[in-house]
Amino acid sequence: MEAPFNITALMVLTVMAGISAQVLGKYLKVPGIVFLLLLGILVGRDGLGLVIPEQLGDGLEAIVSLFVALILFEGGLNLDLRSLSKMSDSLRNLVTIGTVIALIGGAIAAHFLGQFPWNLAFLYSALVVVTGPTVIGPLLKQVRVDRQVATLLEGEGVPMPSPS
Repeated sequence: MEAPFNITALMVLTVMAGISAQVLGKYLKVPGIVFLLLLGILVGRDGLGLVIPEQLGDGLEAIVSLFVALILFEGGLNLDLRSLSKMSDSLRNLVTIGTVIALIGGAIAAHFLGQFPWNLAFLYSALVVVTGPTVIGPLLKQVRVDRQVATLLEGEGVPMPSPS
C-alpha cells in the first residue's frame, strides 16, 4: 500500500513544483523554463532528493513519451507553414550550419570553462544544442520578436528529435 502512495506523492510534488515555476516565471516576467530547471534541480536527486525518477519505474518512460507527444502536437498546431516555406533557405542554414557552430562552440566552452574531457564536452554540447517546442514556444510568448524571426525559430525547433 505504501508504494502507490509514494508514487502519488511524487507526482503531486512534481506537478506542484512545475506549477510554482510557471507562476513564479509569470510573476517575475522571466521565461518559466528557467524556474522549471532550477526547481527540478532543487527537488531532484542532486538537490533535496525529494523526487527520484527511478521510483516511477517503467511509468516514467510512458509519462515522458505522452508529454513529448502532446508538446510536439501543440508545436505543430502553432506552426505557420506558409510563412515557413518562404524562409526555407534561412531555416536550412539555421538547422545545419547553426547547429554545427553551436555544437563546436558549446564543446569548446565546456572543455575550457567546465574542464570537461573532450568526449564529455561534445556529449554535453550535443544535449544542450537541441531546441524544441518546449523551449521555443514559451520563450516566444514571453519575448516579443518580429513575426518572421518567430516563425523561423518555431520551424527550427520542431524538426529536432527529442532527447528522451
